[in-house]
Amino acid sequence: MNGYGDLIRFSNENLEGIQSRTVSQQQQYTTIWDSVHQQLLGLVEQGQVDAAIGQVLEERDQQFRRESTGFDDSVVAQNRAIRDVQTIGNEGGAAMVRAAMGGGR
Repeated sequence: MNGYGDLIRFSNENLEGIQSRTVSQQQQYTTIWDSVHQQLLGLVEQGQVDAAIGQVLEERDQQFRRESTGFDDSVVAQNRAIRDVQTIGNEGGAAMVRAAMGGGR
């Protein structure tokens, strides 16, 4: 062995970080909206805010759910693409190490 395995590698830690941060952000924005939604509904139920606001709030909640679902679907597709890049990088990196070591494919 020429020792190339220790010198040549495909690093994908940053790609994994992107995935975990994006999933965390999804959870955060849903939690924030759910909290705001519940607080506003509480105000409507207590009569502190006009009941018409409740209807608008429900429309906004439906809009949020539609748009966040679309965003979530995009994130899933992005994460799938990132995993594909990781796989291709790992396979390509391994092939380069084998070639550098004289082992071919």
